[in-house]
Amino acid sequence: MNRNEAHNQLLINAEKAGINFENKIPPEDGWFKSDDLKLHFLDWGDKSKPVCILLHGFAQTAHSWDFISLGLSSNYRVIALDQRGHGDSDWDNNKNYSTPYFVKDIKNLIKYLNIDKFDLIGLSMGGKNSYYYASENQDKINKLIIVDTGPETIKKGKSSIRNFVQMDDQLDSIEDFVKRIKKYNPHRTEEHIRGNILNNIKQLESGKWTWKYDSFLRTGFNVRQRNDNPNEAWEVLKKIYTPTMIVKGGKSDILSSETLDKMTDVMDNAIAKTVEDAGHLVPGDNPIEFTKLAINFLMK
Repeated sequence: MNRNEAHNQLLINAEKAGINFENKIPPEDGWFKSDDLKLHFLDWGDKSKPVCILLHGFAQTAHSWDFISLGLSSNYRVIALDQRGHGDSDWDNNKNYSTPYFVKDIKNLIKYLNIDKFDLIGLSMGGKNSYYYASENQDKINKLIIVDTGPETIKKGKSSIRNFVQMDDQLDSIEDFVKRIKKYNPHRTEEHIRGNILNNIKQLESGKWTWKYDSFLRTGFNVRQRNDNPNEAWEVLKKIYTPTMIVKGGKSDILSSETLDKMTDVMDNAIAKTVEDAGHLVPGDNPIEFTKLAINFLMK
């Protein structure tokens, strides 16, 4: 399937899923350098419109936002980044995958695009990267949306993600990956999984298929998070006065209601919203409701 065919299939899947969108033009590929890494992003919509940057979660790609990008790109120039080690961006030979490096990449993306002000949305790992960036660069951000993450996470959900990514990472077929994802995330429809799977896996010379992100992030899952400091993260959130919406999945096993409440308490200008029919991966589990929330918040 070539690029145009893939985009046409995306439009068909989006219509079947009930996504409201006007922009039918495929995104442009963009590239920039950060720490000698060549990083990739998808550039959706009219370049004269306000900018909204999207940061995906761990083990995902810029294409994880496709349904959301379609909906937002009627009103925004949407930049969906493949964060280092993910998607079509370079893997880091030095395995620098801690938050400061992801934040540095965001800064270099902004510099490359020469953007003055923008809205920022981050899911899970991308959510953490977004609020760390925001705490240091509030003059750049109009509004911030943090999706299903916080300084403290539910251990059960964290263990579930670890167990999932550390399963056998080479399978015989695309269908095998569809079945695995469906079992892990029953909130996601098979149609949606099939629509995104080819952007998340790649075929090896052996004929087998594997994930499209640095294998170190699977084998070194605990190493990646060894420097996590909840107390530091709470202090980071306290610095943010940018208008912020924190979105939790109603069925999330990562972000608890208690942590969500505490986040809105410690932040000066934050509101909380829950998407009931969604797990941790809120934008993918319920893209219609998430897009409505995002647009209503961003365009107030």
